[in-house]
Amino acid sequence: MPNVSCPKCKALTPKGGYKTWQIIVAICFFPLGLIALDADGKTSTCYKCGHTWQA
Repeated sequence: MPNVSCPKCKALTPKGGYKTWQIIVAICFFPLGLIALDADGKTSTCYKCGHTWQA
């Protein structure tokens, strides 16, 4: 998984992704599930300072 730099403390942290249940729901309710998956977005959380942002 690619790393991104935290905008607050500049520490490298893994880029956010989808949770397993989100992928399963997207597959089961195709194509509506894909729209919902895209609307949820992917957030990244820094392990060092706890800051959360869209990445």
